[in-house]
Amino acid sequence: MPKSQEQIDDIRKQKKQLIMDTALELFAENGFHATSISQIAKKAKISKGLTYNYFDSKNKILDELMNQGFNEIYDNLDLNKDGILTEDEFKFFISENFRLVRENLHYWKLFFSLLLQPQVSVVFAEQYKEKAEPLFLMFYQFIVSSGSKDPEKDLMAVSSMIEGAFLYIVAAPDVFPIDKMEEAVIDSCLKIIKTN
Repeated sequence: MPKSQEQIDDIRKQKKQLIMDTALELFAENGFHATSISQIAKKAKISKGLTYNYFDSKNKILDELMNQGFNEIYDNLDLNKDGILTEDEFKFFISENFRLVRENLHYWKLFFSLLLQPQVSVVFAEQYKEKAEPLFLMFYQFIVSSGSKDPEKDLMAVSSMIEGAFLYIVAAPDVFPIDKMEEAVIDSCLKIIKTN
């Protein structure tokens, strides 16, 4: 019995994700430049030609991995998509991203280790600035509307605290109880915003 278009699309999606997951693992372990498409195909147990059907270069795989990471994080911001961040949406954003990191620790450990590679960090910095701009603008407007007297300074402090917490979870998950750290980050961020 021939496969339906939906089944074919699902198989393609699974193969593409397999290639990306395998590439992420190899990029993190061996380095981006030291990993070849052949190695990715071999580890994924698919042909090199099939790999090229999905991605014409390992740079395209890297771009897709970065987009996937960004999208997972930013999809939890401004749930009603009205361009205005409320306190409840701010809390949800932090909580949901703590959950994402906690539930897929292996992925995020590999993702962060990839981002820290010198050759990758330059590309990441450019993409991060472009992708994060709307997020930071929304954070900034939320901080201003919450009564901050120095919103730029508060934005830097809040962003650093959130990202630092995620790095702690990834690099040293047993240092602090994650649930307590999540609560402390939310409380501290709101305290910074509302008392400065």
